[in-house]
Amino acid sequence: MSRYATSHLMWEVTRDGELAERFRTDPDAVLDGRELTEQERTALAEADVRALFEFGIHPFVLYHFALRLAGSFSMPFVQQYIGRLQGLTIGDLET
Repeated sequence: MSRYATSHLMWEVTRDGELAERFRTDPDAVLDGRELTEQERTALAEADVRALFEFGIHPFVLYHFALRLAGSFSMPFVQQYIGRLQGLTIGDLET
């Protein structure tokens, strides 16, 4: 797995509104040509924050990626985000 390639793509989506919109509408087109495993591609395309966390993506990058895809901060976003990560412990994060 390429944690760097996954994190880098997520950071790009977070920083670039146009790329984020393309990712929302056609994630496969944005993911094409990137050095990612099939597991990473699937987790990214589905914005599966739990899987991405388990891959070792830094929580800061993960949160901002999910927030960008959600469009804006809201309590329903926070509840959904926390719900997806429920049951994980900090020991699940590699540093």
